[in-house]
Amino acid sequence: MNELVSYSLEEIKIKLVNHDFPFSGITKSGTAEFHFEKPACYAGIALHAGHNVRPEILPLFALSEEERFRDEDPYTHLFIKDFPIRVIALDSRFEYDLNRERHRCIYDTYVEKWGLNVWQKKPCEEIKKRSREKYDEFYGLMDILSEFLALHNPYTVMYDMHSFCYQRERQKAWQQDPRPEINIGTKAANRDFFAPVINRLKKELSETRIRGRKIRVAENEVFSGGYLSRRISRKYFNQILVLSLEYKKIFMNEITGIFYPEVLNLLVSDFRRAVNKTGPPF
Repeated sequence: MNELVSYSLEEIKIKLVNHDFPFSGITKSGTAEFHFEKPACYAGIALHAGHNVRPEILPLFALSEEERFRDEDPYTHLFIKDFPIRVIALDSRFEYDLNRERHRCIYDTYVEKWGLNVWQKKPCEEIKKRSREKYDEFYGLMDILSEFLALHNPYTVMYDMHSFCYQRERQKAWQQDPRPEINIGTKAANRDFFAPVINRLKKELSETRIRGRKIRVAENEVFSGGYLSRRISRKYFNQILVLSLEYKKIFMNEITGIFYPEVLNLLVSDFRRAVNKTGPPF
């Protein structure tokens, strides 16, 4: 694969305005990789797929690389690998979390939700400032993309891909865990208006079978959506539907990080089938 070209936000905006397709690249600060292959009425975002951490931050962590990897969303970028418009965040959520508001994007020392001590030494204000600048660059890119999608489509679906751990409390088979295998977060969306799209996607995803076993698809049960969905929905409530999908990590060993190609490939191909069957927003 050719090395990606680095673009400033202004350069990206100009190329989109000029319909200079296809083009791919990486943002100037290395925050995100993007692929804009052709205009489309849907897009894919892998918000927590990144694992990169700046060298000056690494010694500050109390977490090992393996512990960080477990609570990132590895492999989620593969679900959108064939999307004509896609953005993949490259930095670890443990440096700054893109699905939180800016003032909360850097974790406290202890994250109660996961029972993790993140920092052995908290980053200084200068380091935090640099992380927030990268956060700003990512959302600068998302603002440019959202504006482009809204300008050229009456309605757009944005698939916001995530995954969640299910063996934190105790190790058990995924079939024994009561949580859904796929959760769709729609709390920030115009649910009534976009009901036909949401309901079609839920129906299609419910057809997925893993080794003959039907999976369960739920809405707003595990996760109702984060800052990305709230930010975009606030501005484009009647035009852009952000669907925040959380996949249970049945496609990998969440302890060791080893992935299961057979399961992952099936989930990816079935997700694409569901998206294609769901079709344009209206």
